[in-house]
Amino acid sequence: MYHQKYHKFNTLYNHKYGFHITGPRQDAFDAVFRLRPKVVKTLDFSVEVMKRIRQEIPDVFLIGRLFVHPQDFGQLSGSTAEAARKKGVEMAERILREEVNRDIHHINGRPVFHAWESLNEVFPEWTDENTHKLYDEYQVAFGQKMLAAGFEPVAFNFGQGNGNGPQWLKLYAGTLETYKYLGFHEYDWPTMDRLHQIGLNGPVEMHNRVPGGEGRGNDGMWRCLRYRRVMNNGIRQQYGDKHTVIITECGMTQGVWGGPSLDIGPWAKECTVPRDIPGGVVATPIPVDDYWQSLLWYNSELMKDDFVMGACLFVTGASGKAEWDTFEHLGPIMDRLAAFQQVLGSDYLTSATTVPEPLAAVSAVPAVALTGSAPVVEAAAFSRVTATEVAEPAAAPPKPASRWTYTLTPGQGLPLLVGDIGVKNERVTVVKPDGVVDQLTSGSKPEHGQGGFETYGNVPGTYKIQFLGQNFEIPLSGQQFTKIVFNQMADPDSVQVTISFRDGRSTYAVGEKVFVSIQVTNITAEPVPFGILGLLTSAGQFQTSWDNGVIPPGQTFRHEDGLAFNSPGAYKLQLSICFSRKDACLSSDEGWKRFEPGLDVMVQ
Repeated sequence: MYHQKYHKFNTLYNHKYGFHITGPRQDAFDAVFRLRPKVVKTLDFSVEVMKRIRQEIPDVFLIGRLFVHPQDFGQLSGSTAEAARKKGVEMAERILREEVNRDIHHINGRPVFHAWESLNEVFPEWTDENTHKLYDEYQVAFGQKMLAAGFEPVAFNFGQGNGNGPQWLKLYAGTLETYKYLGFHEYDWPTMDRLHQIGLNGPVEMHNRVPGGEGRGNDGMWRCLRYRRVMNNGIRQQYGDKHTVIITECGMTQGVWGGPSLDIGPWAKECTVPRDIPGGVVATPIPVDDYWQSLLWYNSELMKDDFVMGACLFVTGASGKAEWDTFEHLGPIMDRLAAFQQVLGSDYLTSATTVPEPLAAVSAVPAVALTGSAPVVEAAAFSRVTATEVAEPAAAPPKPASRWTYTLTPGQGLPLLVGDIGVKNERVTVVKPDGVVDQLTSGSKPEHGQGGFETYGNVPGTYKIQFLGQNFEIPLSGQQFTKIVFNQMADPDSVQVTISFRDGRSTYAVGEKVFVSIQVTNITAEPVPFGILGLLTSAGQFQTSWDNGVIPPGQTFRHEDGLAFNSPGAYKLQLSICFSRKDACLSSDEGWKRFEPGLDVMVQ
């Protein structure tokens, strides 16, 4: 998720997408207020609109970029360190003079904008070292001036496919010391994962693998996910969690192919990629659903890295250049994002992961050994702990709070292995019979279910599937489509239940609502999920009080609900809970538990 190290959000979403606005578009501002993104980058500084964004979305992180031409970081003014520093200060002063940054517009004593970029996509990484060093001087001077004025500077913002960890450590020591926020631009074509997948599935290149990679091919991460290649190749090993990454532009452009390929987006009607380039020539415009699938994949990867704050979709509110309209995310993509967006639980606000140890090279992820004991449910947040010697327990370990089952359904079509673990944004590891390891994210393929994932299952043999501490071995023929639905079923003995009459009486009139106070306490050290919780009468009437809930370890779920009886007589009320997934609860009796004692009700 996101580590909340510097800027803290009140809530988190199941995605990290933010807005990139290039001009004063009312429909873009309307979309901001509708979706309430966590990160907004804008080239428009309309004072009243920006203030309204800050007031209506108090935890938004607002980034500005002032367009300037030419982009002089000292290379046009003598190419000296002194010239670079002077230009950095001048750029900062120019931004600080913007009306929106005047003190009279501050909100609660703070500036309207949180952060500002300086220059944009200034040069490629293979530029000579002296030019890089010049830009380091520029960024340090700019950053120091902005920090002194109460703003955060955002460094780098190079074009897509640029960035090199060892190079930055060598040539940008000043920038890395001065800045907290590092900006990246990430694009590909005709899908966002194209070059990444080619890298993973291509020849083994140990010299190109980096910590945090998947240990296949050359580890990919050359265009989209370049930030991970850069950060995990020395920077995070040296600086730890000092830096927060913001993808200040992302999307798809034909321009990644270079040459005559134009910098135009997925909605362009012409394909300018040369015909002799395999993989880049596709029918245009790109179908909306195809692009949406790319965005879902990219988000599933962003969610894995807690040092990534967000990714600004270029563009959400195109203005200025006609070709920018071909990148527009307002409309069908924004509608899909609105439908997809969910607020995550408060536990995600405090979860964080430890910075990984530096590695010389990353090899294929080994399969987790299967044990003969029942599987143990782990907490949803991933963390790395240091191994210590554990004393032999004097007594048998406690009974697990839940168990997992699965149903396997073969079908027609490509030899895919698709699954659903019922929850989103969890890591799923699939170890294939040939040793290839796929690291997936549940929910990245929502067409297969809330926790859907997908990989190829075209190799015959046993597939090892690992998630949330669970380990399954599934034999497949490699010849057909297979879907596996996993179901977590909590042990009813993991909770203590109390129900009582809210009004302290047990006699009611016909048609009068009988209100019941419900308390369900988790007495284990593990979360207890349930699909449906409700009141059941001896007459067979059932009323759902809550669904799709999770009771944290040691905590109590409290609720009040009521129902009415339409005929006089003596009845019994019980709390009934299904400790399975809601869809499984509705189709099976498995997982249901009626709790005793119940309540005796007299209806007159």
